[in-house]
Amino acid sequence: MKKLILTIAAATVMTMASAMSYSQARDQALFLTDKMAYELNLSYDQYNAAYEINLDYIMNIEMAGDLFDIYWNQRNSELSYVLTAAQYRVFTGTSYFYRPIEWSSNKFRFVIYDRYEKNRYYRAAPPGYQTYKGANRYYDNSAYKGRVFTGAGGNGSTVNRAAPGASIENRPVAGGSGRRPGGTGTMNKKQAVNQGKQDMQNRRR
Repeated sequence: MKKLILTIAAATVMTMASAMSYSQARDQALFLTDKMAYELNLSYDQYNAAYEINLDYIMNIEMAGDLFDIYWNQRNSELSYVLTAAQYRVFTGTSYFYRPIEWSSNKFRFVIYDRYEKNRYYRAAPPGYQTYKGANRYYDNSAYKGRVFTGAGGNGSTVNRAAPGASIENRPVAGGSGRRPGGTGTMNKKQAVNQGKQDMQNRRR
């Protein structure tokens, strides 16, 4: 009986400790999707859709068992509608994109940080960072299937790879939006978010 109680208590602690707030989830989704946009050469529309899909996935993760279960399968299915065939092949063959989170030392760990330095961004934040709250995950039908993503595919087989530990300060932007203040190669989070807001305003004009 005592063993059963301890097991239930441990499971409860795991769930409570691992669930992320909306603010935390969207920041992790932004960092992950920014790197996907860079390596997979995503268009502006693809970038925004991929951000929404990644956010939905991350917001649904509450315990270790969720990592590669129904939410992971749904994420991969949704991304298959957004990415070109060439981009999707690269995505599934890149472990830090395909399986972006692991359970380690009783907490979630985003493996993308093994590849990229924290607080470095290639693109301005997509519109979804400001406006999307995760509603699409409640729909029975895909919000992405059948949509045409403007600018998708251009050179879907070309991949940008930043060598682990290498400087990425002056790498070029891979398509879509992504102007950097002062012409530098990357932005910090604040710059990426502010530039994203500016891009949204410009597109409304």
